[in-house]
Amino acid sequence: MAFRIRVATVDDAAQVAAIYEPYVRDTCISFETEVPDAAEFARRIANTLARFSFIVAEDTDTGAIAGYAYNHAFRSRPAYDWASEISIYIAEPYQGCGLGSALLSTLEELMRLQGIHMAESCITEGNEASVAFHERHGYRLCGRQESCGFKLGRWLSVLWLEKQLLPCDEAPAAHHVPTDSEVQAVLERANTGVSV
Repeated sequence: MAFRIRVATVDDAAQVAAIYEPYVRDTCISFETEVPDAAEFARRIANTLARFSFIVAEDTDTGAIAGYAYNHAFRSRPAYDWASEISIYIAEPYQGCGLGSALLSTLEELMRLQGIHMAESCITEGNEASVAFHERHGYRLCGRQESCGFKLGRWLSVLWLEKQLLPCDEAPAAHHVPTDSEVQAVLERANTGVSV
């Protein structure tokens, strides 16, 4: 299979929502309990792209979106501006073929352009596949919150994993919204031989 990673647009909202739906409806991977519709995802994509990155992987044979990844604010206080939380979702037919790794490495490169120093990932405890995936990519466990969510009839704890993307040895530069040419350079590198 071959894929093209590109910046998401609001026109992708219906396909992105369809990928996300089973995660909300059938699992505790997402803590949302109501499935967002395409209009809500269009709003989320637009809002995310105003400051952060939202990328999709498109199956070059079918044109279908196979997965997506984005980063967003970690916390609202200004001192947190150099940390960002990540999310990655892969459509069921494309799981386990390495697409998540391609999306994650591309997203991290875009985050470095934004001036993000720390990538943060919140994972429902018991999702060992996601923990192992992040650890393979250099993330380390940094915290656990006990029974902070309730979904599908049970209390859920979460794990926090993080990865340093840029040095934290001096005051950071201001947050940067990458230019189109900067983003395209990252995507061109990512799409050199993106087949899994």
